[in-house]
Amino acid sequence: MRKNIVILISLFVSTVAFGQESFSFEANTQINISSNESLLPHYQYSNNWGIVDPFEQSQGLLLLGGKYRLINKKNLSLEMGSSVVVKNKTDDSFLHEAYVNAKIFNFIDVSLGKHAFSPVSYNDNLSIGGFMRNANVRPIPRAQIGIFEYQSVGFLNNIVSVRGGLSHGILNDNRTATGKSNSADHVQVHEKWAYFKLETQLVQPYAGVFHGALMGGERPNGDKLEKDYWATFFGEGSDRLGGGEETNAAGAHDGFFDFGLYHENAIGDFHFYLQKPFADGSGLNVYKHRNHDYKIGLLAEFKKSDFIQKVSFEVFRTDHQSGYGLPDAMHPEGGLIFPREIDDYDAFMNDVFGVTTEGFTFDDFTKYLRDYTNYGCSFGGRDDYNNNGTYYNGWTYQGLPMGLPLYHTYSLAKAYAPDWNANNHGVFVNNRVKGFHIGIEGEVIPGLKYTLKTTYSNNLGSYAEEFVKRYSWEKDEENLYSGGKKEVYSDLSFLYRNHKWKNILLHTSFSYDAGDLYHAFGCMFGISYCIN
Repeated sequence: MRKNIVILISLFVSTVAFGQESFSFEANTQINISSNESLLPHYQYSNNWGIVDPFEQSQGLLLLGGKYRLINKKNLSLEMGSSVVVKNKTDDSFLHEAYVNAKIFNFIDVSLGKHAFSPVSYNDNLSIGGFMRNANVRPIPRAQIGIFEYQSVGFLNNIVSVRGGLSHGILNDNRTATGKSNSADHVQVHEKWAYFKLETQLVQPYAGVFHGALMGGERPNGDKLEKDYWATFFGEGSDRLGGGEETNAAGAHDGFFDFGLYHENAIGDFHFYLQKPFADGSGLNVYKHRNHDYKIGLLAEFKKSDFIQKVSFEVFRTDHQSGYGLPDAMHPEGGLIFPREIDDYDAFMNDVFGVTTEGFTFDDFTKYLRDYTNYGCSFGGRDDYNNNGTYYNGWTYQGLPMGLPLYHTYSLAKAYAPDWNANNHGVFVNNRVKGFHIGIEGEVIPGLKYTLKTTYSNNLGSYAEEFVKRYSWEKDEENLYSGGKKEVYSDLSFLYRNHKWKNILLHTSFSYDAGDLYHAFGCMFGISYCIN
């Protein structure tokens, strides 16, 4: 860590030599304190790029960061940056950012390293945070290329603009420390996204999709997990990998569809959006009424108002997850049934279920399975967002959710319910949530800004906690989230900059979480020094 700090200071000194017009530097120190011995309030640590530990009652940190532009030509710009977080417990200090970014021909973006930015999440500082690629965790090492900002398509008369990208990274945290046999270190992360927007005068509607997948890795016993990149890329089964990754899809998949529109008028700029998460093929059936989950939001930025400058309103639901039906048909003697692999349905019905049939077709067979083994529900349910049987840690990094920040991990649940005996089949024991959120940002007096956020969440746990297993219809009588547990997360923060203190910023926040799960009051005090 001392070496990282020395490197950063050297970067700062050398950058000054290049000239301040291409340079920025930030030193930010803050202290977080909670009334709860086990847990900070939600907005004291979430959507903060993972720099605050949710499980430390009191903590202090110093973030030092610098970046400068090496090249700024017509067809090429090159920027590099780095930052470190020094904690009051020095052993917990870490390198936060280290990256090189390039823009080629003024529209192609290339990024290499750990960089705290999101190409798809909308104002995580004011909203609840995005379904994927949000500001909730530390930046992971990635190589990325794409068109990160909307670019007009000339041969379509600039009526259509597009953006998108391709990313490949690695989760370099200690993921096997949980002791779970299905955990894995050095898991690779594939991500891609694609958007198009119509540049009409009144409104600019858009549509897009984000897809992420985990692949590869190394088990605690040293066994390597083989990967099939192209099968994972296209979400297809892999003959080479075999097993469940042959009949379903190679890798662990999550993503979301994103539909919306932009509108600008004399009052302000408005952004309406509808996002729908998915984790497998059933979640992709947006138009076949299998995917009932969503986040509906509005972001507004007003032009002529000081006290209320920005507003975020969101309504969200992730509790359906393609329904109660089992993900696959279960054989009475154990294992899964794959209907398309059966040659003679009449013989199978007689041998396995003791039922005599004649001329049973595929549709007849699947209807029987649905009606008599799945309580009338369609198979392909219980999607279990951000969890995966191959990777116990799922979509987490350094213990925090890479997906929706409102999901609760096993560690988080044990912090507020230490006596609860969770099934703990996947790291997210609570990924079925629904509720609403309001965020407001404005200026009290010149130089003093505030942000107010309130989130109401009804937490229903996960299907693997509601039932004794994900592939079971037996209810778990000790389910902590039975009937839904209500929790409200709230935060009021202030930023103050005096016109005499050009480079100094004072910031503080007060957070309170209350409900059926836990209570916690927390506060943060900090000072930032910036040169831009």
